[in-house]
Amino acid sequence: MTVLNYFKCWTTMRWVRLVLALFIIVQSIEAELWILLIPALYLLLQAFFNFGCKNDSCRL
Repeated sequence: MTVLNYFKCWTTMRWVRLVLALFIIVQSIEAELWILLIPALYLLLQAFFNFGCKNDSCRL
């Protein structure tokens, strides 16, 4: 499986989590609010490993 094929099978919710995680990471670094990296990293892990919603109930 190539990298492009991995991202092609992503749902909209996974993309939303990834964008939100990256946004929070950038904002927390700029504002030096390091505690916000914890939820940002959690969202990033949710996006990459696709966990967090039982029975795929997080669809948009």
